[in-house]
Amino acid sequence: MNKFFNIVLNFFFPQKCLGCGKENAILCPDCLSKIDYPTLLKSNNILAATDYNDGLAKKAIWLLKYRGIKQLAEPMAELIKQRLLPKVRPWLNAKVGPLFIPIPLSSKRLRERGFNQSELIARYLTQRLNLDGQRFNLCTNVLYKKVHTESQVLVKDREKRLNNIKNSFEVKNAELIKDKNIILIDDVSTTGATMAEAKKVLREAGAKSIMALVVARG
Repeated sequence: MNKFFNIVLNFFFPQKCLGCGKENAILCPDCLSKIDYPTLLKSNNILAATDYNDGLAKKAIWLLKYRGIKQLAEPMAELIKQRLLPKVRPWLNAKVGPLFIPIPLSSKRLRERGFNQSELIARYLTQRLNLDGQRFNLCTNVLYKKVHTESQVLVKDREKRLNNIKNSFEVKNAELIKDKNIILIDDVSTTGATMAEAKKVLREAGAKSIMALVVARG
């Protein structure tokens, strides 16, 4: 029913690309390809597909995150796929593929927003990879945000960011990640504090090695 409704809705009110206004695409491939490459591909062991000061990327992430335009998760996943997955190709070609784990939201934030944008991006990403003939698993029942913290965007000082996120994650079902390679997915990373804390608890729970991929570096 939802699929039929969306078809009818798009017929009468076709989506328009955020970049060029072309119909029937929320962010067309041409505009996606014009998003700036990051000034620094890797920092704090985090790979980024672009910088958050790119106007189109910033707009897309903001609309996804704060206006609930969930369709934008798909082109954001495509940006990661095109630009970052070639950098971790050995992991993807391993006999046992990595687990993809999105950075979780606290239960309070999840109730407020209604969805986790990082999970949506990770879900589209694994779906696209699986269509390419490999099988990769999205794991959403291991890493949890046990403490509601102030949004990292609102915390300007690096030291305060580190303290804000400290001890806020926990791992459940640790047997699922024991001796496994993990690829963490998030929308934006600024200081890397969130990823560092998530990596710490995953390693303590038995993960073998962890790579972090984000759409944009703030």
